[in-house]
Amino acid sequence: MKPDQQSDIIRRLRCAAGHLNAVIEMTEAGQPCEQVLHQLNAVQAALRVTGSKLIICQAQSSQAIILDSPSPKRRMSELKRLQSLYATFIQYSK
Repeated sequence: MKPDQQSDIIRRLRCAAGHLNAVIEMTEAGQPCEQVLHQLNAVQAALRVTGSKLIICQAQSSQAIILDSPSPKRRMSELKRLQSLYATFIQYSK
């Protein structure tokens, strides 16, 4: 992962953490469900965007292996790894 990609992902995770802390505080304060759910949606959206950024970073890192590796076994392994990451992302994004 490139440093600028890492800092963007960390920034997005901190944003999600801030939204989650707001959800906790709102719930503790007895705020209406509509307001709490609105903030909870913001947390989920921030995590979805961060997850997609992580997959993009990994795909970029894997690109050289997939395209240039002389080993078909290594190329296939890297493709399977990306497929697994994507499946995990899709599963928690529902």
